[in-house]
Amino acid sequence: MEEIFACIPTQPIPSPAEGSVSAAACSVVGGAEADEDRISRLADALLSNIVSRLPIKDAARTTALSPRWRRVWASTPLVLDDAHLLQDPDQPDDGPLGFGTDWRSIADAVSSVLAAHPGPFRCVRLTNVCRYAAARDRGALARDWLRVLAAKGVDDLVLVCPRWPFKAKIPADILRVASLRSLYLGLWDEFPGSTKSLHRGNVVFPHLLELGLCRTDIKTADIDHLLQCSPHLEKLALVACDNSPDCVRVRSRSLRCVLFWMSVANEVNVLVVPRLERLILWSECPGARLDDDFRTRLNIGYVQELKVLGYLDLRIHVLEISNTIIEAGTKPSPRTIVPSVNILALKVRFGVRKEARMLPSYLRCFPNVVTLHIMSDEADEPTGKLNFKFWQEAGPISCLQSQIKRVVFKNFRGNRSELAFLRFIWERAQLLHKMVIVLADGDDPASLDQMVAKLKPLACAKRASKDRKLTILVRNGGCVWSFHRASDLSVSDPFDC
Repeated sequence: MEEIFACIPTQPIPSPAEGSVSAAACSVVGGAEADEDRISRLADALLSNIVSRLPIKDAARTTALSPRWRRVWASTPLVLDDAHLLQDPDQPDDGPLGFGTDWRSIADAVSSVLAAHPGPFRCVRLTNVCRYAAARDRGALARDWLRVLAAKGVDDLVLVCPRWPFKAKIPADILRVASLRSLYLGLWDEFPGSTKSLHRGNVVFPHLLELGLCRTDIKTADIDHLLQCSPHLEKLALVACDNSPDCVRVRSRSLRCVLFWMSVANEVNVLVVPRLERLILWSECPGARLDDDFRTRLNIGYVQELKVLGYLDLRIHVLEISNTIIEAGTKPSPRTIVPSVNILALKVRFGVRKEARMLPSYLRCFPNVVTLHIMSDEADEPTGKLNFKFWQEAGPISCLQSQIKRVVFKNFRGNRSELAFLRFIWERAQLLHKMVIVLADGDDPASLDQMVAKLKPLACAKRASKDRKLTILVRNGGCVWSFHRASDLSVSDPFDC
């Protein structure tokens, strides 16, 4: 749950402790000015801006000041986060599941706010009280909230329903909220099956730009329908989806970014996505352990604008391009390359010979890579160390010879196989001007000195690049890669951290 809450959109307004208005902070010291109301002199537009930045309790309380303030609150697009309706954070904690919390009062408060405000709603985040609403009355969420949101219009909506101790299905009324621009659903046991009744060409979410499904059970056909019914969708994220569905098909004329985050599936088919710029695959999930024989077939089809791809995990991902499975020794051809990719991230266990043999074949599929990220992973049962001769026999790799300018090697432990690969890059990459080595155990100063000593012979080796400014930068780890960075299209290289 912590990982899911780290991925959903951040709170648009300050917490109550940061945003509450206090009389002491607003008073003016000195003579007659102390009683002067300067705030009310401000224009309605500025007052509306102020109200929109307050937690919902304080924003609603402004209506008691005067008829003008009631008009300001009513004309300000609503920002509602049910976290601001919880008990005072200074009160004793009542446990992680909220035992002792008056959920009925909180749910009633949500209903009252949604009913009282005329709309539109800029952002509604219900991440605490959905569980109670679904348990108390399975129709309450749809009748009291979703239908109001559909009628009055909401731009950004987050609905999270922790499953324990019961299961909850998201009401089909979610498909009626046509005003949505961003929708995140978390911890629902089933997406409404009514999507199967939607006919091709029906537009359900005409304005939706971003869709996140977090640990929400959904069928392959329902994802297909959602993509068909969202003609302007630019970002699709599946977060912590544990093989649900077991096959993900992506076909869209509008998508620019697809994130398969802390998720696994038997198949991920990126079929016809002509505007896709970024495909992020991150299979690691805290506490989860995959079987040794688990594989995900990644099929890349028509993606002529794809620039950023990774992390391709050589332990898990079986790469297929235009219906051709890439294996060790696969010869490159026009059907087996993706020429648009210029930032590529790979995850490999150099102690597993089978994976290391696949690495050159994967690199040949992306002949125009400029920045290469390699994440080294430890092998539970190493199958043999690889020396430099192994890489010398790999044969020519187009991107190394004519494109790669920057290599980032993460989780460096200084073993023989890693050093051999780095030397191979050093001696083959003709345009290389920077190599960044990020240590796996970077907090230990002694370890840093030890790793630098191991890398010194590399700097003395013969290099292919003629760039006089070619440098090797060794630095500590400690910067955690995040969902928000991976999904931020304004960041040119999401793997940098």
